[in-house]
Amino acid sequence: MASRPGAEMPSVAPKYTVPPAQVVVMATDNTETTPCCCCCDDGCEEENEERGNWSCNFESILASISYAIGPGYLWVMPYVISGNGGGAFLATYLVLQMFISFPIVYLEMALGQYTSQGPIRAWRGVPLLQGIGVGMVVMSAILCIYYNSLVAQILYYLFYVTGDLDRATSCTNMWNTAGCINSSSSAASEYLNNYVLQLSNGIDNMGAVRGPLAGFLILAWLLVAVALSFGAKSLGKVAYVTTLVPIVLIVVMLVRAVSLPGASDGLFYLLAVGVGNTERLYPTMISNIVFRLTLGYGGYTTLASYNRFHNNVLRDAILVVFIDFLVMLFCALTTFAFVGYLAYVRNLPIGDVAAAGTTFAFVSMVDVFSSLPSGAGWAGLFFFTLFLMALGSQIVLVETVITSLMDLIPKGLMKNLPGRESGLLSKRTMLHGVMTVAVCFLFFMLGLPYVTQGGNYLLTVVDSYNSIIQPFIFILLECVALSLLYCTSCSRCCPALNRWMSDLSHMLQHVCCFCCATIVNGMTAVAWVYYIPIVMLVHLMYVGIAGLWPHQLWYGSYVFPSGSHVLGNFIASVSLVMIPLVTVINVIIAFVRGQPRTILSPTDWGPYLNKHRRVATVDTQPLQPVQPPQPIQPLQPVQPQGQPWPQGPIVDDTRM
Repeated sequence: MASRPGAEMPSVAPKYTVPPAQVVVMATDNTETTPCCCCCDDGCEEENEERGNWSCNFESILASISYAIGPGYLWVMPYVISGNGGGAFLATYLVLQMFISFPIVYLEMALGQYTSQGPIRAWRGVPLLQGIGVGMVVMSAILCIYYNSLVAQILYYLFYVTGDLDRATSCTNMWNTAGCINSSSSAASEYLNNYVLQLSNGIDNMGAVRGPLAGFLILAWLLVAVALSFGAKSLGKVAYVTTLVPIVLIVVMLVRAVSLPGASDGLFYLLAVGVGNTERLYPTMISNIVFRLTLGYGGYTTLASYNRFHNNVLRDAILVVFIDFLVMLFCALTTFAFVGYLAYVRNLPIGDVAAAGTTFAFVSMVDVFSSLPSGAGWAGLFFFTLFLMALGSQIVLVETVITSLMDLIPKGLMKNLPGRESGLLSKRTMLHGVMTVAVCFLFFMLGLPYVTQGGNYLLTVVDSYNSIIQPFIFILLECVALSLLYCTSCSRCCPALNRWMSDLSHMLQHVCCFCCATIVNGMTAVAWVYYIPIVMLVHLMYVGIAGLWPHQLWYGSYVFPSGSHVLGNFIASVSLVMIPLVTVINVIIAFVRGQPRTILSPTDWGPYLNKHRRVATVDTQPLQPVQPPQPIQPLQPVQPQGQPWPQGPIVDDTRM
């Protein structure tokens, strides 16, 4: 403010001591990057130098698609479509993809991106249900242990069978039986069971380790270790191969398949609208919605944790679900075009030659390629496609386990390790490489029983129980956690949901159209709060009441003994027991620390980087009681050292 007109200014202005102002800091960093026009919404530079980001956001999308499209799209999903209404099932499946799959994928991706943490640490925002993340990691670990045994079988067929189709489809080999000669069993099935697997007479007789399969199991784990050697950086590069190459090869095989005689009959059989098995239509539909996209396993949370904070995760979720449906459709068309050709060659009804599961890949398709010109080349393309699809899912499952373990390492311990703080050769990256080797070696040793002579029996039991109800429970609790428990108080309507939607808006504020985000977030909020929990509950009731629990298991004509179900129930309970166990541990820790309120929401919960937190304070100590105001003391002028007081009147200070 200017001084009064005509007032005489002193030659030396007086100095006063002013108490320091109390400043509240609402943001700790103003250097946050703004979106730019490139493949990454907020730039491709390294945002999280400690933890690392994708080299390009396109790699995140590719890795998510690769995680979703597994080999089951070629050997399971086509038969699910044809046996449950054909075209009607396909249309219904598309609708459910939009209204069930997309909200779940969006939720898991958004949570990982907001926290920049794997499933275990990402769910720390709801300590009462942090066991969701632990259970997901345990379930993923069990899955990837036996999943690589299937990869080993695919590699065996890729390297051996493609050049030996004649022997694989002949009945004159030493392993063939009289059933092959009189056509009661196929030569390809006997080649698989009697020669490749050397299958024992039951799960009680595990037999010896099959040397060739063990060798390919080593190769499969070596490939996984190399793919994950540098974390997200190397995984993103591998995703180009495991995503784009299979899609191109599927299109190539589809073009070839539809040119074969009988292909049109196979496509009509697939898409013809029928009634199907109405009794099991609902659980079949929901099961395939969850299993085909691998929902509830924590993989999407892991992949999104390496995104930049303001990445458009809403767009990513839409792309993943849409491309997944297209790939599934192309796979189904390819499969039944080949099945129609096989029925034409054998002069049999399509229903008599169609076979689901690995039997289709290792038996039916071997018969198809043995009758095709240049069949060895097409067999090589087919098994190479299966291998890439399986590898793409496997590396994400293993990365889910490794990332979750890495996130549990205290930051203080990480800082004390020798090495760089950031970059491709940072301490975290080097430790990630060591962790990858250790996990792959451990899982290889645990996976050896699956490549024994009775390994396929064990695989059938574990696969039947490992994910029968677990992912559905995890999805149900995900919705409950973020819509009901993600809050610190209940002072208003839906505080948890409002808080989560506010976090989403903060994360997407720079990269997503406000109107589009509002509409889509509103739709997904309805899904998370209302109908997705109801859908999951009804499915769980079907499993328990309608007799869908696997009380009886078969492998071909072999019936599993009752002891197998004891093992299966134990496998099913391992991941589920983590939810109450972690809840009890968190409650005990909160009360031991004398902070019972932290069981609802930790005080330090939020984005990984401080610059992305909307409210941050300089002092993190507990608030002190407010003291009564002290009387204001008059300001005392301070005389400069060695200078006399200026002559003239003292001018009133107007800065206050």
